[in-house]
Amino acid sequence: MYQRDQDKQKSLLAKAAIEYLEKDMVLGLGTGSTIDVFISELSKVESLFSSLKIVATSKASAKKARDNRMNVVDPDKYLELDICIDGADEVDRNLSMIKGGGGALLWEKIVAYRAGKRIYLADESKQVTQLGAFPLPVEIIDYGHEWSAAAIGPLFKSVRLRKGATGNIFKTDSNNVIYDCLIKNEEKTADLSSKLSAVPGVVTSGLFDQFIDILLTCRNGAVKEISSKENVFW
Repeated sequence: MYQRDQDKQKSLLAKAAIEYLEKDMVLGLGTGSTIDVFISELSKVESLFSSLKIVATSKASAKKARDNRMNVVDPDKYLELDICIDGADEVDRNLSMIKGGGGALLWEKIVAYRAGKRIYLADESKQVTQLGAFPLPVEIIDYGHEWSAAAIGPLFKSVRLRKGATGNIFKTDSNNVIYDCLIKNEEKTADLSSKLSAVPGVVTSGLFDQFIDILLTCRNGAVKEISSKENVFW
């Protein structure tokens, strides 16, 4: 029952996000299960998607978009992103997020930073009062990653190297590794970002602060748009 409700919410959010698209836009396309639903819904509106240029935040999203006959292009300095649409693993009342459960956090951050408008989709299960129930992904370059992991270890309750289903070390599309880290209850995420950035080898983390322009979420079976902290209802 819970999974069916979550799937229904993702479908509602995906359809709502399409309403923000206009013909000939350049779209930054996120990564994850919610975005997979968004791609499927967008593929039903050929008059719209056929005019879009799409910059994907992962090879997986790029493949899914191409499989649905969409025009995926590479980023370059002459390309201006009109809009970015992505999902989230957790969103708190300050509209800060944890992202990167799918391992695309670096590319997601690069694309979102460049976009003129950033829209994030989060079903009810992603709404939290405080970030940290979902492990924070920290992306680290492969060379010497165990040293970097040892350096960030004291900042967290635990630090675990991400592995795939086969037991092999998970590698990002940039050939980096990810450590999934449990945030200490007393740790302020703003301080955590600066501490992590000071460690050599750390590329970025899944903390996304001040990225949301519009949050699309659900309440009582309906889509709700949140555009400021004052509108947060959980």
